[in-house]
Amino acid sequence: MKNIILKNLVLLTSIFISTLWLIGCNNLNSTSKSTDGINIIDEKELKNVPFEVKVLNTEKSDCILIKINDKAIMIDTGLNKNGKQICDLLKENNIDTLEYLIITHLDKDHIGGADAVLNDIKVNNLIQSDYVKDSKQYNQYVNAINTNNMAPTMPHEDIHVQIGDAKIKISPALKYKYEKSNDYSIIVSIEYGKYNFLFAGDAEEERLAEFLSNNNENYTVLKLPHHGRYNGLSEKFLKSVSPIYSVITCSEEEMPDNEIVSILSSIKSKTFLTKDGDVTIKTDGESISIDQNNI
Repeated sequence: MKNIILKNLVLLTSIFISTLWLIGCNNLNSTSKSTDGINIIDEKELKNVPFEVKVLNTEKSDCILIKINDKAIMIDTGLNKNGKQICDLLKENNIDTLEYLIITHLDKDHIGGADAVLNDIKVNNLIQSDYVKDSKQYNQYVNAINTNNMAPTMPHEDIHVQIGDAKIKISPALKYKYEKSNDYSIIVSIEYGKYNFLFAGDAEEERLAEFLSNNNENYTVLKLPHHGRYNGLSEKFLKSVSPIYSVITCSEEEMPDNEIVSILSSIKSKTFLTKDGDVTIKTDGESISIDQNNI
């Protein structure tokens, strides 16, 4: 009798352990998880979505392509040498028109490929910071504007645009004169469904102070300002916007500052460096995926 009871106990224990193991395996194989209300889907499960952001690997420079349904927006155009790369990407995505091309400021690592883009495809709306720059890249940009009979908009107050379900705010610098070119940076924010995105150009302390004086939002995705360079407002800014995902445009030779990496770690923001490949974020407004193409 004791032997029968013992055998039954062993059998029940084995069944219980096997059940737990199967549950554990199912959890590991799940393609969806939730983090503070953010539904994160495995990249291969989220396809044909109406909203996609691609932050390009253009070394320590910025170029961001945003697709909303059948419309496209570009923020900055990398370095001069990135012009062909950017135009090829647009062709690969069957994009022959940009609804908006936003030049956050006129430094060579943000404006470099602009002439190639303007000469290659149609741009319906060109928006830039309101100042001039003494540089070869700026001269090439102006020549392309003139060649294509364009008149850029140089805003001094927020521009609100809606494309499909995407609500876009284009926020220019508040002053007419700054000591640093980076502080002329236009900051772009986009809300799509449950998620919001912030693209901060190269904003340094003065521009970040302006932004913080008017912002009370947290963001799902942040494209960090100034390639992850640290300044006196970096910690306050990052803790204020509290991104779940952070993307830093950088190269192997010019990595983000250790202080920035430490702050992002402390607020548990998952960080992607474009030196490791293009970063692609997709959403349908209810779920979001993020993937990095390691080239």
